Amino acid sequence: MKESCIIYGGGGFIGSHIAEDLLSKNMKVSIFDKQNTSKRNVEHIIDKIDFIEGDFNNTVDISKSVRNKDYVVHLVSSTLPATSNLNPWYDIESNLLSSLHLFDECVKNKVKRIVFISSGGTVYGNPEKLPIRETHPTAPMNSYGIIKLTIEKYLYMYNLLNGLDYRILRFANPYGERQNPFLTQGLIAHLLYKIKKKEKLEIWGDGKIVRDYFYIKDGAKSIHKAFKDKTSNRIYNISSNRGLSINQILDKFRRVLGLKFKVDYLPSRKFDVKSNILDNSLAAKSLKWHSETPFNEGLKNTWRYFLDFK
Repeated sequence: MKESCIIYGGGGFIGSHIAEDLLSKNMKVSIFDKQNTSKRNVEHIIDKIDFIEGDFNNTVDISKSVRNKDYVVHLVSSTLPATSNLNPWYDIESNLLSSLHLFDECVKNKVKRIVFISSGGTVYGNPEKLPIRETHPTAPMNSYGIIKLTIEKYLYMYNLLNGLDYRILRFANPYGERQNPFLTQGLIAHLLYKIKKKEKLEIWGDGKIVRDYFYIKDGAKSIHKAFKDKTSNRIYNISSNRGLSINQILDKFRRVLGLKFKVDYLPSRKFDVKSNILDNSLAAKSLKWHSETPFNEGLKNTWRYFLDFK
């Protein structure tokens, strides 16, 4: 009998790739997402999954959707790092409180394990040492990161008090096909789409900010490995273990993709961490997970996708 899982927020960029990979592992996959949400990202697998429309803030919807599920993937976030500070109350109400309701239902329904996709790009804050290991101090500089970290802490509490088994995957910066180019989160997709539209690129700061980018099809494979992890580890960095500055990425647009474009450099933002590179050695050792796709190859795949994107 197939094991079952549900991906909350699964209709988006990350969730659609996770669903693909879990289907390839012969799992029964359900996706829970907003009512009337676009199914564009999963239309190629829609006949292979159970797509549930509901409200993540509605306890009845959550209670019904989690029944008879072996595993849960929590991907939902109603805010973005760049704008979360504008309304931290909304961040708490829509993300933290709803997550606690989900955890309650996981306990009631005896879910085998929940995997929470956290943010390796925000929970650590300004790094004391690079690359950043999972044991690095956490000091998020925006509401988005604070809520992600708080959810992590509540998972620890639910495990301690209620036996809820969990794994936390701290994603660095995923990129690839189906990433939404209209959001400020997702630099590569955002910039490539603007280039396609022949628009000038706007960069906050001097372009020297460094981030760790990994190809989403690689990252999606970490979920099933986290389901089956037999170690005592609870938290893993999922990353490429390599940093690229914005200027280096722009250079790759020119050299690897042969693109031409104009750039405007804007004043820097106070909440932008200067450098974030995650150490993924624990995931490599314990999960047997690796970032396999070379950046240039993933970049070419992403550009081909956006050439057809409308």
